[in-house]
Order: sequence, then C-alpha cells, then structure tokens
Amino acid sequence: MKVSFLDLKREWIFFQSSFLLAFKEFGENSVYVLGSKVEKFESEFAKYLGYKFAVGVSTGLSALEIILRSYDIKKGDEVITVANSAVATALAISNVGAKPIFCDIGEDFLIDSSEIEKLITKKTKAILPVHLFGKICDVKSINKIAKKYNLIVIEDACQAHGADFIKDSALNTKAFSFYPTKNLGALGEAGAVVTNDKKVRDFVLSYRNYGQNGRYNHIVKGTNSRIDALQCILLSLKLKKLKTFIAKRREIAKKYTDVLKNIDNLIVNNFDSKSAYHLFVVRVVNKKRNGLKKYLENQGIDTLIHYPSTIYRQPCYKEEYKKIVLKNTDKFQEEILSLPCHPFLSEKEVDLVIKYICKYFKL
Repeated sequence: MKVSFLDLKREWIFFQSSFLLAFKEFGENSVYVLGSKVEKFESEFAKYLGYKFAVGVSTGLSALEIILRSYDIKKGDEVITVANSAVATALAISNVGAKPIFCDIGEDFLIDSSEIEKLITKKTKAILPVHLFGKICDVKSINKIAKKYNLIVIEDACQAHGADFIKDSALNTKAFSFYPTKNLGALGEAGAVVTNDKKVRDFVLSYRNYGQNGRYNHIVKGTNSRIDALQCILLSLKLKKLKTFIAKRREIAKKYTDVLKNIDNLIVNNFDSKSAYHLFVVRVVNKKRNGLKKYLENQGIDTLIHYPSTIYRQPCYKEEYKKIVLKNTDKFQEEILSLPCHPFLSEKEVDLVIKYICKYFKL
C-alpha cells in the first residue's frame, strides 16, 4: 500500500461539490478582484482566531514582509528569529532591508526564549518567533522580554492554523500562509495578516493594493499583494471544517506518540493538545535518519525533512553567516523526519507507518 505524505486529491474529492457550486456563483457574480467575498473570509478568519481584523494578502511571505513594514522595520534594524523555519521567514526580514538574527531552538523545535536576551543589541527592533509544525512558542516569555526592551513581537503563524493560541498571543500581529499544503490551504497562493491593531490593519489594506487610500489616491509606495477573491471563497468553505480536521491531526499525532516514544532510536516529544500538528516531526538519533527514510520509501511510505538545511546554510545566506553556530539548530537538522499526518489518512495507513517504523528498529 502506498502512503502519501499529503493527498490533496482526497481533499478535492471531499470538497468537490461545494467548490464547483461556489465557482459557478463566483463566475455569475463576476467580481474577480477583492470585493465582498474577500471581506467575508477576512471577517470569518479574524473571528475564528478571536481577533478584530484579518487582511488577506498574496502569500505568507507577503504577510510577514508587510507586517514588518507596518512597524517601520527597515535597513539597519535587526530582527531575532529562528533558522530552522522555511526560508520565507528570513526573506521577509531581508526584503525590508533588516538583518535576521538567528536564535537557537529548544527540544520542541521552537525558539529558545532563554537565549533571546543574549542577542538583543541597540539595533534590535523586533522578535519574530515561528510557530513551527503547528506548535505554539512560549509567547508569554517572549512578550515579557519584548516589553522589557521595548521591542515588537510579530508571530509567524504560517504553520499554525487551528492551534490553540494563549491569551498573551492576542497582543501580537500574526502572519498566516494559505499555501495548499497548510492546515487551511488554498487552491493556489494566499496569505493573511491578523491583528488587533487598527493602524496595522489600515497599513496592510493600503500597502497590498498599490498603497491606495481610495481609488487612485496612493498614500504610500505600496505593491500588488492582493489575495485572490476566488481563493477566499474556497477558504471560507474549508474554514468550516478546520476544527474537525485539526481534531483528526491530533488523533493521528497521539497514536504516533503513544507507540513511537518507546523506540530507543527515536526522540518523540510528548503529545501536545494545543498543537495543530501541521507536521508530525520526530528525531531519529544515532545517524539512523536517512536509513529509516529510505526503508520507509521502499515500503511505499512517503516522509519528508522540514527542512534539510538551516536558513544560514542556504547559498543566499551562508556568506553572511559564516561563523554562526547554533548547537540544537544544527544538530536537529541532521535528525528530523516528518511522518504523514493529515486528516485524510486512514487508520490502516497510520497503522502501516507505525508498523514499518517498529519493524525497522526491530521493536
């Protein structure tokens, strides 16, 4: 049996009839850019998260970049973040002219808040934690540090749709991606800025649309980063099922955790009931990661590595960060392995993944 890491075809079949009806209505209404359907999804998504405002943009990268611009972060500034994320996290910082300052991570793969203060300089303007794999950072501690040094906190929540954010998190503006593989994925590119700050909301609304405030009245040098209206219609339909799908992800993660934590060559974090489990990631120690990955591939089971290289080892950054050494970040990248964990996996498929992992380690 083939076990795919992600099966978007199954998702399409599940939503097909409602998607086709929505597309027919979209064509008949013929409002293809922005409009009431965009505003409807923005309102629904903000309400889902318990925020006042959500503004749709073209991608998660755009969301991060525009948030940084809204807080006037620019050339010469420094932003503390992590290097085990997708490169988009750092690119957003670089694209506004600021410098990413990489902090080490903890055993949970998230920014180690105890290491942040060591990195703060006179140039530091913001902390940008990443809720990686659907797990929530220690926002309470991060906000406390930010308040002490008068810094902004911007949350990269591009992998955290459906996670249970703590109350302290509502103080911060968040960036989301709706890339098709996300827990709430579009059928193309899309993203959103979510905030309780009206000034940020107003800036994003303007900046995404050529910097306009009213038609042909350009108050800032903006860009075209508008969210696609059709994607908003489809995302509205999918949002209704998000809680159900997150529950399924957690069910799969709990099953993996209960069994795999007993294997000596695996390090499996405790089950986290607040995580959205965008990805289920284990550490394979004693240099057995690549062997396990190949073995599972031979059994028809797809796995992935998120991510094979840290950001500062990427060709576009490595010259700038020649001397950087982050103990956990570097070590974990040689051990991590992502297992299939999506709401359309069958119980039989999950059991098969567990069976072959146990068989590989002769458990």
